[in-house]
Amino acid sequence: MARIRSIKPEFFTSLTIADLPISARLTFIGLWTYVDDNGVGLADPRLIRAAIWPLEEAPDILQRTREDLRSLQENRLVTFYEASGKALLAITNWSEHQKVSHPRKPRYPRPEQVLRDAETPSDQQNPNPPEDFQRTPETLRPEQGAGSREQGAGKEEESEPSASDDAPPRTDVERICRHLAAVIEKGGSKKPAITKKWRSDIRLLLDKDGVTPDQAIAAIDWAHTNDFWQAHILSPAKLRQKYDTLRRQAVAEQRKRTPGPRTSPRDLNHMTEEEKQRALNF
Repeated sequence: MARIRSIKPEFFTSLTIADLPISARLTFIGLWTYVDDNGVGLADPRLIRAAIWPLEEAPDILQRTREDLRSLQENRLVTFYEASGKALLAITNWSEHQKVSHPRKPRYPRPEQVLRDAETPSDQQNPNPPEDFQRTPETLRPEQGAGSREQGAGKEEESEPSASDDAPPRTDVERICRHLAAVIEKGGSKKPAITKKWRSDIRLLLDKDGVTPDQAIAAIDWAHTNDFWQAHILSPAKLRQKYDTLRRQAVAEQRKRTPGPRTSPRDLNHMTEEEKQRALNF
């Protein structure tokens, strides 16, 4: 249900807003009416498109909505995160945009609340600012006890020996790196450079975590047909950290007897038959 919101004159003189495409500016304003009174809503581009652009008949409106959301995220105007198994979107500095007189009880927590609820004692000694969305919310991290792969780099990672600079490139590592770079570029982003760290993270995924090259590529394809994960699996480090979470979600979706992961027609149309099969089989 849409809400009545206000807009300040300063919006039109903001340098951050001025750097956005016109479509992204309108989508940003539209999001204010889409989110709850605490500035949070479901992060599903299809729902956002239906709420903000209900009468727009352009065939690419869903894709433009996705691009607008990506622009807003890159400019730190919104953040995507997960709580209680739901993909969510929050307006950054919501209280600066809107003063809600009689706010309704929120359906979903804000990201800073999720961080506070999940903090460990060591985290509480060095808390991040509430709107520091450079840090991934804890709900995007693994369940407790999930193991070093999902917990990211730690002391064990630091002691892990790296491949020698003189060692010849590994074909399996190069294959996965090139595939991830190509998928990211196909999604509309600039093609990333394949760095030494990329190769090291993929090598650890294969050698230490026991993931096969075909499994790694299938995970990449599955993630990039998912509206939520395609914005997060943009590096081998993130792929390695979230591999088990991706696998569990893929299994859960299979149990729902759907034909595959939640995809949009645009995603499927831009995939080869081989990529589709890998994504559906992951």
